[in-house]
Amino acid sequence: MKILIVSKDNLWTRKLVHKLYKTKYDITWSSVGIVDDIKYDWVFFFHWSDIVPKEIYKKYKCAVIHTGNLPKGRGGSPIQNQILDGINTTKVNIIEMGDPVDSGAIYCSHPITLQGNIKDIWLSIADIAFDLILECIIEDPIPRYQVGTPEVYKRIKDNSIKFPSHDITYIYDQIRMVDDVNYPNAYLDVGEYRLEFSRAKLNHKNEILADVKIRKK
Repeated sequence: MKILIVSKDNLWTRKLVHKLYKTKYDITWSSVGIVDDIKYDWVFFFHWSDIVPKEIYKKYKCAVIHTGNLPKGRGGSPIQNQILDGINTTKVNIIEMGDPVDSGAIYCSHPITLQGNIKDIWLSIADIAFDLILECIIEDPIPRYQVGTPEVYKRIKDNSIKFPSHDITYIYDQIRMVDDVNYPNAYLDVGEYRLEFSRAKLNHKNEILADVKIRKK
C-alpha cells in the first residue's frame, strides 16, 4: 500500500512522518504537493493551506486532516480562530477532500485540547493524526457526512494584538496561538518600533509574562 503525506516542512510534520516511517507501509512525504504520477492508495494533506486542484482529488484518494468541530470550524486559521472564540476542546478529523473546502465527509476523528502554545497543540495533533491515518489505512472506514450548520472562518492575516476591555486571557491567547517560528509573532506597533511577543505565560496574578523583541518597523 502506497501512502503519500503532503505537508509543510516543520517540527510536527517531521514527528508525524517519522512515526509513519516506522510502520510497515510504503510512506512518501512531499512538502511541494503531488509531483509524481504514481498510483497512491491514500494521499493525506496534513498542514497544508494551498488549494488543491479538483483534477488531483478526483484522480487520487485525497483526505484532509483538519482540526475543528465540523461543520463548525471550517476555513482558514481554524486553530487560532477557535482559540479566539474561547473553544478549549475540539476535534482532529480526517475528511474527504472536496469543494467547498473542509466540507467533505468525515472518515474518523478524535478530541483534542487547545491548551498550550501553538507548537504544543500541533505536536499533539501530529500524534492524533498518526492514529487516525492508521485507522484509515487499516479499516478504510466509510465516511460520514457532516451534520449541522456550517461556520467558515476567514484566514487571520493580521497578528497585531487587540485589547479587549473584559479579559486579559484574550491577549494571552493572541500570543500563544502563534508562538512558533513557523508563524509571525503577535505584535504591537509603538511609533516607529514593533514589539514582538513570545513565550507567554499567564500567572496566578492574572498577569502575562513574555519575551519581547523590539525592532524598527
